[in-house]
Parts: sequence; structure tokens; C-alpha cells
Amino acid sequence: MHDGKGARFRATVHYDGSGFAGWQVQPSRRTVQGELEARLEKLGLGGRISAAGRTDAGVHATGQEIAFESLRPWDLDDLKHALNAATPDDIWIETVRTTEGGFHPRFQATGRRYEYYLAVGPDGASPHRQRGAWSPASVPDIALLRSTARGLLGERDWTAVAKSGQPEIGTVCTVEKAEWIVTRMGDLRFTCVADRFLHRMVRYLVATMVEIATGRRRNDELQRLLAAAPGVRPPGPAPPGGLYLTGVRYRDGWNRSPGVPGLWP
Repeated sequence: MHDGKGARFRATVHYDGSGFAGWQVQPSRRTVQGELEARLEKLGLGGRISAAGRTDAGVHATGQEIAFESLRPWDLDDLKHALNAATPDDIWIETVRTTEGGFHPRFQATGRRYEYYLAVGPDGASPHRQRGAWSPASVPDIALLRSTARGLLGERDWTAVAKSGQPEIGTVCTVEKAEWIVTRMGDLRFTCVADRFLHRMVRYLVATMVEIATGRRRNDELQRLLAAAPGVRPPGPAPPGGLYLTGVRYRDGWNRSPGVPGLWP
């Protein structure tokens, strides 16, 4: 039991984004933040939730980190059980722990990890697979995907592959990892780690790489796009259902390991 009159907690949250209009609270729309805050209020947990990032409509998470206040102390196991009993089936609290009062999951993060899954096997077009992965019309060349992804590393302005930026902090991000692998299920998984991400950045990158790796764009098209070459525009963003926020990094390390239950490499 935590001593004192109240406490601040942090939790790692999974959610299936299919039924949500995104993370952030919106009037008259179902959102992950809205669902969680309504449940926390019923449990006597005060204040709004702060989160590591805002995912778009249809985007999933296995590593969203949140923080919230409690007006009274809780045993951690009891709190996790109470939260999971109160939340709907498309939200799951993986871990809960106490944290210092000043902890903010967004401002103290040093990195985020997103994973995007392409279902390219013979059952990729099944509606059961479509919910959690994208099945493109043609199977991309994995060698081309990998060679294109290597050109994403480093710091640059990512305006060309973002719907919008955050004016207060600009459009420059540093990508530490951009890697495609073949999973044990035969799918293709793109992992991208950066200090921060712009709106729809990963989905634009994936869509552009898939077009290159299926022969619909030149091999150098992504680099020309990022360099703002005249006449080069990104395709529409890859579908949101294949994208997962799978981890957030802090001074003490990642909040969880890579991967998505059911889609492990």
C-alpha cells in the first residue's frame, strides 16, 4: 500500500484503435482518453490523464504510457485489477506503478517506437487480418523496403511526409531506427524509433516505401520527396489499422519490449 493521502501513478496501456476516433478527447466521439477518464472518475481517481502521445483514429497501441492522480492510496495489484474490470474490452492495462509527482509521460520521453505490419501471406486479405495489418495489392520486395528504410536514419525536417506539425516544437525529428523484417507469421514489419513523430509521418513513410518496393515509384523517390524535389508528392497514408505505438523510452529505459500480441516476429 502506498503511504500518504494520495499518489501519482503511471500505466502502460494497450488498445485496439478500430473503434476509436483517436486518443484525444473529442466532443460526441468515442476516444481512448475519454473512455479511460470516465472509468478513472468512477474509481475516485482525480484529474485528467496525460499520455506519451496522441494516436490517430484507427491506430492501435501496446505501449501507450499514461499518468494520473489518485485521491487516495491504492495497492498496485488492486488498482490494475480495478482498472481492467472497469475498462471496455478494447482497452487493457498491462502494468501500473507509482511515480514521482512531476512525471509527465510526454515531456519526459526520450524516444517512441512505432511498428507497422503488412499482411502479405495467402490469408492477408481476410477481414480478421485486415483489422490489425494492411494487405497491399502487391507484395513488396523486402530488399527494396530495407534499402529505402536505411535512408531514413538521422535528423531532418519531415514536413514532406506529415499531415501537420506542431508549431511550438517545429518539424525536425531524429530517426534512430528504421528497419523492415519478415515475421514468423510471414508478415512484414516496419519498426521506426525516433525522438518524436509528426502527424501521420509513419503512415506516409510506409505508403511511399511500399510504392517503391512494388515498382510504382522510382527507387530514389523517397529521398527526393524528403529533399522537397519539385513535383514529388507522397501517396495517401497507409491505412491506420496496421500501425501500433509499441513503446516509449524514458531515462530508465523502454516501458515495454517490442512486438504486438498475435503479431510477434
